[in-house]
Amino acid sequence: MIRLFALACGLLCGIGMEISGLSNPSLLADFLLPAEARDITLGLGLLSALVTASTVLLVARNIGRPLLGGTMEKEAVLAAWKPLAGGLLFGLGWGLAGYFPLAALVALGLFAPGAAIFLASVLAGMILHDVAANGGKLNIEGIRSRG
Repeated sequence: MIRLFALACGLLCGIGMEISGLSNPSLLADFLLPAEARDITLGLGLLSALVTASTVLLVARNIGRPLLGGTMEKEAVLAAWKPLAGGLLFGLGWGLAGYFPLAALVALGLFAPGAAIFLASVLAGMILHDVAANGGKLNIEGIRSRG
């Protein structure tokens, strides 16, 4: 049931990205640069994601279990700088490339130039972080358990 719901959510997200044009890296520039006619598609997408995720998390926390069953994951307690640093690095990559990972996956499927290089770089960054966090060793078991 959970996997079918995840499939439906992924399809909904992908269709929405294509209809709105969020797979186009120039959308970020159109959103951020001052212009007479501002394209607010990106802002509306972020706002709808924030409202949806907040609502689901609030309901799940109030009933004390995930909405579709299973067990709730306990988030690891991180030092305060780690999420901030990660967010800054993510935003830096997004701003420089014009892609965020999901949009780059869609763009890769549309054979957009640069999407494959961006995704390979994201994967390399994730592997480098994993190696650094595990004392210089790649945690293959952790990768398998996430998939």
